[in-house]
Amino acid sequence: MIGMSIFIYTYYKSNTYKTVDRSLLDEYHFISNQFDGDSILDKIILQDPKDIVYIYKGNTVKYYTQNRYFSDKYPTNGKIENGFYWEKFNGYNFRTIYFSENEYDFRIMRNIDSEKEGLSHMVALLIMTDMLAIIPGFFISKFLSNKALKPIENSWNNQVKFVQDASHELRTPVSIIQSKLEYLLKSPSSTIESEAETVAVAMREARQLKKMISELLSLTKEESIVKINKEQFEIESVFKELSESYTEIAEYQNKVFSYSINTKSRYISTDRNKLIQLLRIFVDNAFKYTNEGDSIDVSIYDRGRDKVQIVISDTGIGISEKDQKHIFERFFRSDSVRATDIEGSGIGLSISQIIIKTIGGNIKVKSKLGEGTRFFIEIPKGKIAKKL
Repeated sequence: MIGMSIFIYTYYKSNTYKTVDRSLLDEYHFISNQFDGDSILDKIILQDPKDIVYIYKGNTVKYYTQNRYFSDKYPTNGKIENGFYWEKFNGYNFRTIYFSENEYDFRIMRNIDSEKEGLSHMVALLIMTDMLAIIPGFFISKFLSNKALKPIENSWNNQVKFVQDASHELRTPVSIIQSKLEYLLKSPSSTIESEAETVAVAMREARQLKKMISELLSLTKEESIVKINKEQFEIESVFKELSESYTEIAEYQNKVFSYSINTKSRYISTDRNKLIQLLRIFVDNAFKYTNEGDSIDVSIYDRGRDKVQIVISDTGIGISEKDQKHIFERFFRSDSVRATDIEGSGIGLSISQIIIKTIGGNIKVKSKLGEGTRFFIEIPKGKIAKKL
């Protein structure tokens, strides 16, 4: 902006004085054609009445035009080279052209105070314009830079928090495994049978550590995904796959697992693998936080013309209203759950949140402590082929 203002000022100034110089040169030629050294008393007609003319012969003024700038004292003949000059007399600014012709020296002057004043006003106007442009421009650029840097800053803070949380969560099983192994080293005469419980605890923590590492890798992988593999498939095929995976587990744990499909269309178009991964996270949690005799149900309904809603409900231990605000945060586990033997890392629902955003849906939860939990997953139906 400042560069543009400098260019405008320079261009305007140059054109202004070039116009004055051309006018003075034309005036000189016009006067030169009229002037006759033998008849110096003849009045010379000027193209521009504002011009001031002095004609010298040596140091003597032979002809001049009346003006208000030199009433008492005439400017002397400087006898300088032909050309244009800047001059200042009695506080006035002039642009002057000098030309020598035969024995006469021509001095044609024009007051340029108005031009200088115009240029000063232009400078003030350009400065004011620049200030008006720079100040909001500064705040706009600051706002935009902050806006552009905010995702980077958030990403960095999330990464730092992720590393801190992951380090904290991984430290616990590692510490337990280490303490159990150290205990075994201090008891070399012990048999496997006598230390079966110690080995079992170490193995359980090793499995938990392996699961946590797997989930961390999955979380990192999901965050890097920007493209999904959409395909059209039967809704029932996904629910059958879930049923095959969890029916036996339900029987073993003395729980009831069921599903129902309540949609007009048999088909949906989305990323099938991600949908199954998403549902497995919630069904796994449902099995984890239910007791014997409890039930887990997965149902799907139409939600308007363009969406479906999948509801995963259970009759388990439920989630307190306070904890519901934090369940999608990484590594979050309520105090009541941490105090139990229920295994978990607090990463699963964080992964689900990333997956649902990837496939363009949303998740809501309704739960009451001691009465069970319902998760509502809304996703777009996608474009379904007419032939189906």
